[in-house]
Order: sequence, then C-alpha cells, then structure tokens
Amino acid sequence: MASLIEELIQVLEEECTIYEDLFSVSDVKTQVIVKGDVEKLQKITEDEQNVIDRVLILEKRRQTIIDNIAVVLNQKSKNMTIADIVRLMESQPEFQKPLSELHQRLRTVVMKLQQVNRQNRELLENALEMTEFNINVLQTAAQAPETANYDKKSYSGEMLGVAHNQFDSKS
Repeated sequence: MASLIEELIQVLEEECTIYEDLFSVSDVKTQVIVKGDVEKLQKITEDEQNVIDRVLILEKRRQTIIDNIAVVLNQKSKNMTIADIVRLMESQPEFQKPLSELHQRLRTVVMKLQQVNRQNRELLENALEMTEFNINVLQTAAQAPETANYDKKSYSGEMLGVAHNQFDSKS
C-alpha cells in the first residue's frame, strides 16, 4: 500500500507541475490574444496541446493507481477520490500530509487555470465579434453602391443606359 501512495504522490507532483506550466502558458496566451498576434497564438495553442497530452497520460496513471488503492482497501474505485484517500491516511501522517498538500495545490492551480481560460475565451469571442463586425462593415460598404444603384456613372445618367437626350416614349 505504501508504494501505491508514494506513486500517487509522485504522479500528483508531476500533474501539479504540468498544470502550473499550463497556467503560465495560458497567462502568456492572454497577452498574445490582447496583442492580436495570430502566429504566436497558433504556436501557443500547439504547445498547450502537447502539455494537455502529457496531462492525459498522467490522469490515466493516477486513475490506475487509485483503482489499485481501492482494491487494496476493498473499496469501489469509481467513487474514490484523492480527498477520500487523504481521509483514509489519518493513521499515516507521513502520507496524509503530502497528499493533502498536493491535493490542495492541484485544486488551486486548476481553479486558476479555469479562470484564465474563461478570460481567454471571452477575449477570443470579443475578437471574433469585432472581426465579424469589421467584415460586415466592409461588405456593406462594398455592396452599398450596387444596392442603391449608384456608381461612377450615376451622375451622368448613364446608369440606366439612357443618354441625356433620348427618351423612349413607347414604354
């Protein structure tokens, strides 16, 4: 059991570090979004995806360890959380304390990351709305002369294909 807890602590430490790295990348992403640097934004997004891939691997390892701990403790792994394991380690403070600290550290960094991601999403949505608005303005400006039947020829009467001195009385 002790080796499982030590392995869980190691995975949690790695996860915390990766999430903290991801938080730093997301913080830089905010500045890039504000500047509107699309190339850097694309690079950061690729970097984020690589970090997320690493997180997913660690998540699977963590879940496997929790499943193994649940088997040892004769518990259902589906419902077992790190908080549950921390409570179960009351008699072993050498494991309980680091687990509890890592759990809190992980919760804190994930909450910060969620906040920055919400902010980045809002910034991106605002940028997209502004881009759509600008596109609509440009399209409207380009179409306005055609819709109103005005162009360079409108002042000379040639717009309708009628010369100044011609009038077709048959119509």
